[in-house]
Amino acid sequence: MSQIERRVTRDELQNQLTLFQEDIQSKVADKSEQIRLIKIGSAIVALFVAFMFGRRSGKKNRSIIEIFSDK
Repeated sequence: MSQIERRVTRDELQNQLTLFQEDIQSKVADKSEQIRLIKIGSAIVALFVAFMFGRRSGKKNRSIIEIFSDK
């Protein structure tokens, strides 16, 4: 049989699809780990920024009024 007339069997097709699925799943697993780390890192940065703005707002200059009494 020539290469053109060769038919693809069910087992060949199933093996190729299984390999393709495993490849895709491994790539998705790698990306999901990176995405999880990015989410954790951004949450830490957001908490740090909120903490720093909170500390800064507590240090605003306030007027001090001194009252002297002549008793």
